[in-house]
Amino acid sequence: LLEILSETKDPTRVQPHLKKCFEGIAKLEFTEALDITHMKSSEGEVVPLIDVISTAKARGQVEKWLLELEIDMIASLKKVIADATAAYITRPRIEWVREWCGQSVLCVSQLYWTKYTHDALKSGPKAMEEYLALNTKQIEQIVALVR
Repeated sequence: LLEILSETKDPTRVQPHLKKCFEGIAKLEFTEALDITHMKSSEGEVVPLIDVISTAKARGQVEKWLLELEIDMIASLKKVIADATAAYITRPRIEWVREWCGQSVLCVSQLYWTKYTHDALKSGPKAMEEYLALNTKQIEQIVALVR
């Protein structure tokens, strides 16, 4: 914590400590003016921030821009998840999975799984069997993608 707070002149030196502060953020993308524009995960996924965070405006107060980052991280992920939700029904699922970051894929997949399971339960045994077959196919596609 002291090392983070002592890095007032160079915000990029906080990078090694980000994993301890924010689960899922391994690095931040900085402009030459030291503005923060993107979050990066350990897996290499990149999420753009809704607002550019100016570390210069914080005038050396690391805790100030870290708090801004926390707020913007939540807003940015909400936007990405909303966009991924809208995109889910527009293309084949396997293509959709490749286009979105892991957290949004998990969230939106759970949302649609719940919706489609509810619909199948209401429709009866035949619909349940068809939905089971679809789920099995989707799992096989994901396994093939990961291999």
